[in-house]
Amino acid sequence: MLLRTRISLLVILAFAVICIGLTLASLKREDLLRMQYSGATSADRSNLWRKINGTLILRMEDKAWFVAEDRALRRAVFGGDQETIQRLGEEITTRLREEGIADRLDVLHADGTLAFSSQPAVFQSSVIAPRRAREAMEERVRVRGVGNDQERNVALALGIPLDAPPEAAGIAGMGVYATSIDEAILEMEQATQSSVLIVNRRGRMLAGSSDVMWESLDKHIDVNAVGTVQTVESDNRVYSAVVLPQEAELGTLVARLISVKDVTEVARRQEQVSRITVSAALGFLILVLIGLGYYMARSFAPLTDGVGVLNALSRGDLDARIEGAGGQDEVGRIAGAVNVFRANLVAFDRFRRSRERQRRRQERFIRREMTQLADTLDEGEREAVISELGQLENLVGETPDKKDRGISIADAADSASTALTRESDSLAMTALAFQKMSGRVQSQNQSLREALAAKNAFIALQRELDIAARVQLSLLPDTMPLTERAEMTGIMRPAKEVGGDFYDYFHLDQHRIGVVVADVSGKGVPAGLFMVMTRTLLRATAVHNVETPGNVLSSVNDFLEQNNAEQLFVTLFYGVLDERTGRFIYANGGHNPPILVDSNGANPLDMTGGVALGMFGGLDYADAHFVMEPGARLVLFSDGVTEAFNESEEEFGDDRLLDATRALPSEQSPEQDVTDIVSAVDEFAGEAPQFDDITCVVLIYKGESPQDSELPEASDGRS
Repeated sequence: MLLRTRISLLVILAFAVICIGLTLASLKREDLLRMQYSGATSADRSNLWRKINGTLILRMEDKAWFVAEDRALRRAVFGGDQETIQRLGEEITTRLREEGIADRLDVLHADGTLAFSSQPAVFQSSVIAPRRAREAMEERVRVRGVGNDQERNVALALGIPLDAPPEAAGIAGMGVYATSIDEAILEMEQATQSSVLIVNRRGRMLAGSSDVMWESLDKHIDVNAVGTVQTVESDNRVYSAVVLPQEAELGTLVARLISVKDVTEVARRQEQVSRITVSAALGFLILVLIGLGYYMARSFAPLTDGVGVLNALSRGDLDARIEGAGGQDEVGRIAGAVNVFRANLVAFDRFRRSRERQRRRQERFIRREMTQLADTLDEGEREAVISELGQLENLVGETPDKKDRGISIADAADSASTALTRESDSLAMTALAFQKMSGRVQSQNQSLREALAAKNAFIALQRELDIAARVQLSLLPDTMPLTERAEMTGIMRPAKEVGGDFYDYFHLDQHRIGVVVADVSGKGVPAGLFMVMTRTLLRATAVHNVETPGNVLSSVNDFLEQNNAEQLFVTLFYGVLDERTGRFIYANGGHNPPILVDSNGANPLDMTGGVALGMFGGLDYADAHFVMEPGARLVLFSDGVTEAFNESEEEFGDDRLLDATRALPSEQSPEQDVTDIVSAVDEFAGEAPQFDDITCVVLIYKGESPQDSELPEASDGRS
């Protein structure tokens, strides 16, 4: 590289370093300003949102006496008078809506269960979680904040503890005012001149006024980057989005509050300014480079002629000489030295070529022998050895013979050392190649031994898993009519070799039949062993508590909690059918509610409020009951049915299960019912892999036999 080129590059490099430094400093300053702006904007939006929510909740607190001082409502809640609670709840709801205080009213019992809700839903639930409501009632304090129900309805809620009637003591329950979060969102939009949305962590929109906008921005906004201001582009528009955390303090929802504003015009003006600035900087840099090149060319012109002569001599062009160098001056002595170099170059090159031919013959012989040895290895190792051999040859190799061109002075200087070291390099290549070959042969033998041991261990483990799966399936009851009045069948299809689901049905005495469906947390062998222990405990306990399924669940829960080193738990539904009257008593331990199909259609059973077994000791489980009419069927299932996903990540869900049960023919056997339901799940899932164990049981009550026609009818009600 010419001296003038090096100087020019150094100047350009220095100039570039300065420009880059200034640019980085500017970008860093811009990042700091953006971070400060993001923090200030997020804090302002958070404070505004809290102020709006506080104003709406304060409006509800002003009228809290509607329920707090309603003695009739307190007495009805304390006494469990459901009819009176329903009537008074509707009256209070109407009054709240007319006065613009709240648009929803929930009434809770002292245990946190829902007594009344003005929100229509298939599975009604309060916007305040039962656990949070119980804590507030125990402390006799009001609770306020954001809550949500099981239908993902988000609302601002105020929980007001209801004292027991004067003749009693304690807490009767809780009244809950709720206002839809949409009112707060509207005020937020008016205050910030932007669109406000509430979405969950999966990006599903829960509330807001711009469904179309969110559909276009869903894939662009990172909902997990809370407390930040994001700039995104969609449909040729630029939006500024502020993501704030939004947790339902009184519920279980974790969501995000997103404020979106169209800043397209501002972004375009900023882009225009940036383009103008960059264009000016590039123009200035080009002018500087042109001026520098012109200056260096004129400054180094006298030296260029001398460098050209030296370059010609270095390429072997011995005819090139400096004019007037024929005497004994310095230029003449340089020319004589170049001629001597050329003569030596010719001699060295002839010697180098001879040694190169000899080295290549040796290398071909070594490669042929090593290739034959590599053929004894497997395909992968053989290819690796051949590849390494080629790489080693390249390391010690030399460029092809220089034919039909002059020999440079640099080549002449290097040829001597190259010729002397070439032979030692070949020996080094041979030693290294044989060393690698030996290591690969030893590694292959060791790998074969380890693979054989791993294969034997895998076969033994697979055999043991197959035995465990057969043992588990053998524990399930056979498909058969239980009695002349009841018929039942079921299926359990594990997601792995050994599953955590199970079902069972058995006779408790001459007229009562126990039925159970359960789902152990987790999958595989630990869940299967926990399932066997739960099934054994349930059967042993059930025969001593025929009339009280809740007591059975309490006993089993206490034992599992004390003997649960792996911290597993099980959701479980257990019921007892009196085949004489059709009376069905049940208790639920956190399991999916079964579906009753009778003349009233297909409807889920009421929940009894129990939690999963094995987590906490000393829990009580409530009983409930209903009367099955002749021809009615009860569909029991695990969450592997409703939580089956298809290839589009869509869930089968409760609604599709209800549709499948409604479509069951009335005269069909329980075996075909189970087949139809599982087939509906498989058809929906398609090619998607099974994620969880699938369990489905169908119980058909045929009614009383002729000899039982004299038995009294059982009354329906909740125990």
